[in-house]
Amino acid sequence: MGTGDGNVIGMTKVVDHGDPALRWNLVILGDGYQVAQIAQFASDVTNFVNTLQATPPFGGLWTGINVYRIDVSSTDSGARDPVACGGTGAAPRTYFDASFCNNGIRRLLEVTNATVHTVVNANMPQANMIMVLVNTPVYGGSGGDVATVSLAPSANEIALHEMGHTAFGFADEYEYYAGCGVDPPGTHDSYAGPEPGQPNITSNIDRATNKWHDLIAAATPLPTTANANCSQCDPQANPFPASTVGAYEGAGYFHCTLYRPQFDCRMRALGNPFCAVCQRVIGEVIGPHVPIGPPIERTSS
Repeated sequence: MGTGDGNVIGMTKVVDHGDPALRWNLVILGDGYQVAQIAQFASDVTNFVNTLQATPPFGGLWTGINVYRIDVSSTDSGARDPVACGGTGAAPRTYFDASFCNNGIRRLLEVTNATVHTVVNANMPQANMIMVLVNTPVYGGSGGDVATVSLAPSANEIALHEMGHTAFGFADEYEYYAGCGVDPPGTHDSYAGPEPGQPNITSNIDRATNKWHDLIAAATPLPTTANANCSQCDPQANPFPASTVGAYEGAGYFHCTLYRPQFDCRMRALGNPFCAVCQRVIGEVIGPHVPIGPPIERTSS
């Protein structure tokens, strides 16, 4: 298991906008790719990079971003998929020990972060964000210290969502943990803790002091939606235009008393744009790395 099950092959600068000391550096590694599949990994990285550039607001910030690819081979393909979570029982030998079924949730795919950091520190210590693509078609991913993403059909959307966690500190904006109707009764009804630190959820719906109050129109009610039954996910449709910023009840794994900025966001459900609050934070993080003059972009395959 671990580093005995593969090798670090080398690093390629995929998107080059200049000195890494000045740019925002994304490093992407692979797990569960055998030596003969490294070309596939390179293609998977290129596919995601193209998606990233086309996703607002990253296109407007693109000249501030460098992307690096670190090729890592594994003895076997795939990721562990324990039967305890309804998986296949697969147990491939991979360099970063990718595995589903963390915290009892099959879709929660994680790797050994310490090993990932060892590889990144040896190759690109100026990394601002680290992502691991795992060579498995099973749906899954995770954010946090290292973003981990499977190659499910929605892989690029998973990657963008997990990037939101890892690079920008976003919370999940959905109102459940295991799933609507799956969480044990009473465990995700109403949030009663302090104001969350993440920029895209809040327990504060005061018009003057809400985190994103400057984005809320005076005519927009607060709360913007309210869940009539805190024992379940709110089934109501959005009563306002999709672009409306307000305080929509249901976020951060709770049915009630936590709020999200817009009805839908990529941090709530894949396939949606990042909400206005998330886009603003992304701009605040990457914006300082964007050069004043337009550099010449250099790309490698």
